[in-house]
Amino acid sequence: MMTFKMFTTIWAKNTHKKHLIAGAFYFIFSLLAVGQIPTFRFQSIGGTPAHSLPYFQKYIGKQASTADFDLQMQVKEFEFKSKDLFQFHADIFVVRDTISGPQLLYSYKSQFKTQGYKSKAEHGEEMAKLSSQSLSERFNAWWKNNWDRDPKLIQEVRVDFLPDYLPQKAEEDTLFYGQKTLDWGDFKSKSYPGSRFAAQIFSNFEYHAFPKIEKGILYLPIQVKVYMLRSHSWKKENLPDRALEHELTHFKITHQAAQQFKDQIKRMKLRPLWYDSELQWWFLDAYRWMNNTQKTYDTETGHGIHPVEQEKWNDKFR
Repeated sequence: MMTFKMFTTIWAKNTHKKHLIAGAFYFIFSLLAVGQIPTFRFQSIGGTPAHSLPYFQKYIGKQASTADFDLQMQVKEFEFKSKDLFQFHADIFVVRDTISGPQLLYSYKSQFKTQGYKSKAEHGEEMAKLSSQSLSERFNAWWKNNWDRDPKLIQEVRVDFLPDYLPQKAEEDTLFYGQKTLDWGDFKSKSYPGSRFAAQIFSNFEYHAFPKIEKGILYLPIQVKVYMLRSHSWKKENLPDRALEHELTHFKITHQAAQQFKDQIKRMKLRPLWYDSELQWWFLDAYRWMNNTQKTYDTETGHGIHPVEQEKWNDKFR
């Protein structure tokens, strides 16, 4: 959201009034017809004071029946502060959907010196013309320079999944999935006293997005990290290889959850205003699947004690 202020001196004597008429506002829609610049229209004009709205509807309300973006204008201030000073303030909102409602896009303030006016009431329409003209000039310039970079005006989201993260150098505490074969040396934490389990792996996954807006399109490279933490994973002494297989399958389940998250995002089209929430929703959905599957896995295999069931699960995530 940007705010602009303008201070203009207006001489309103009879000999100069023709210049006011010559400078009356009209929206320059031709600017928006060039190249890839999208069109807009004012869907509604509201605010206070009510007596000024018909003027703005007259000078701003002329618009096409359809446009790429619907805008709303709210007049916040339209009044003579003194016999020589007039102030105008309006906010412009973009309307993308009914859930998020109007989003503040642009705020504009201006002041006009009005020396020579004998009656404020007689010059309301002239002030509306001048306010409309100054607003249109600034807003059209802003639109031309910002339509392709303002997050509220994103027209499309294009997701690209990068290869899962693998560091160039091994890290002391974090082992990333696919970096090397899991072995007992990766379980560095002390075992919990009195635990009835032989070992425990701490595995997890996360994603990182790197958004960039170009020409109204949000390019969204995403990279997933699947890892285990050595400092939070432990084992008891003299464990058989099948115990390591049990922990490895836990790691593979975590990796599968990350894959499901990516597959879900690839299947759907993220909405421009909701892409971040949708990413988090499907991430949490995959995370819930991971936790539930890990519990089911431990229950059915008896935490690795039942060899037949353990082999079945190993085959699922071979």
